[in-house]
Amino acid sequence: MEDQLRADGALTGYRAVQDLASFLAGLLASSDRDLIWDDATRFFRALGFAEVIYGYSPDSRGAELGSPDDFLVKSTLPAPVLAELVQREHYWQSMTFRWALRNTGIAKWSRSPAECGLAGDFVATPESLMFFDRNGLRSGACIGVFAERNRGRAVVALVGHPESSQAQVDALIDTFHDTLFTVAAVMHQRLSSLPLGIVRRSLTPRQREVLEWVAHGKTAADIALIMGISAPTVEKHLRLARETLGVETTAHAVVKAASLNEVFTALPDTPTDPGAR
Repeated sequence: MEDQLRADGALTGYRAVQDLASFLAGLLASSDRDLIWDDATRFFRALGFAEVIYGYSPDSRGAELGSPDDFLVKSTLPAPVLAELVQREHYWQSMTFRWALRNTGIAKWSRSPAECGLAGDFVATPESLMFFDRNGLRSGACIGVFAERNRGRAVVALVGHPESSQAQVDALIDTFHDTLFTVAAVMHQRLSSLPLGIVRRSLTPRQREVLEWVAHGKTAADIALIMGISAPTVEKHLRLARETLGVETTAHAVVKAASLNEVFTALPDTPTDPGAR
């Protein structure tokens, strides 16, 4: 009987591992941003969380965020609540959000200011505290995920149910700690590797192609010959790309397009590597 119980327990553990592995494989294989988000948020909710917030700043440097125009923000919160959170910058009043910008791991909202690397007398503004309470953001955790480069940082916030205490959420995190972190990291890896879609309008295939050739060290004359178009047309595509990206120089356009995954990313009818032709 004891041997059977051990076997049943091992089989249950094996199936749990296989289920998680299959779920993660599905996230990694998908190139549909909405599907990745929907699957991940359903997973977090199935584990006991009410809301999920994801924010990514591709041009951030540690705790210094880039331009809000370049933020990728997704959330299960109602749109008006999310808009107020971002526009009024209430997220800055979260100690664990600040910690997650500088660190990798999970920070429970029960952490003290000192544990978050802040002054011991840190207190969120009354306006932000009212916002958090009014919208049921009373328990949860912030997750800082791996920074693949020296720019770009993402934070995932998992929010407990309004009636849940922070102690209950802490226990939930202790139980599923590694799973929560792994799913958050994989979700971020997939979302941040796809075109972010946050420029004023998408680059056209031609604009992407000329920027990719510029990145390969080609001049306008070279690109015109390669693409079978005139040099003035190349310059026109570069000018429109700069306008779309909101930058003044072509060099900056190449860097920004790369950081937003607008170039060198597998897209339908878009070359992924001109140098490989």
